[in-house]
Amino acid sequence: MTRKTKPFARTLTTLRTGLGACLIVLFANPVLAAGFTSPSDNIKCYVDVYSAEKMDEIGLVCLISNAEWDLPPYFGDDDPTCDLDRTRAILLPRNGPPSEQWICHGDVFWPAPLGAISYGSQWSLFGFECSMETDGVRCASAAGNSIAVNRARRLLN
Repeated sequence: MTRKTKPFARTLTTLRTGLGACLIVLFANPVLAAGFTSPSDNIKCYVDVYSAEKMDEIGLVCLISNAEWDLPPYFGDDDPTCDLDRTRAILLPRNGPPSEQWICHGDVFWPAPLGAISYGSQWSLFGFECSMETDGVRCASAAGNSIAVNRARRLLN
């Protein structure tokens, strides 16, 4: 039987020794994401199959580590609910327009590891199609919405 787990899911196993004491071992199995990174590793895009409860809710997430553009003020660093690291994220749902937000996270952050694709490459999964160009990443959903992201700008259609 195959069990579905969420990212960073932990399996706690208790092993009983002959003396009756308990030994607890924590296993963290790496989960490979369905996505890619830019050659510079500045942009990471992945299909978020783990947050969706239904197939229609699956979306594409692109994380931008270093960018010269800011998000709207209501997504800014004044957010009192996040005292960890923030990364810019562009979200492209299967159906509907893209959006942008900050993602609050700690040092260990999903998705990892992702493989880099070279400039001129194409990538597709679950109706999302992306191309890696020297001027950034372009992705489109089967519904016709799209994003274009690089260090200098982002376009949401």
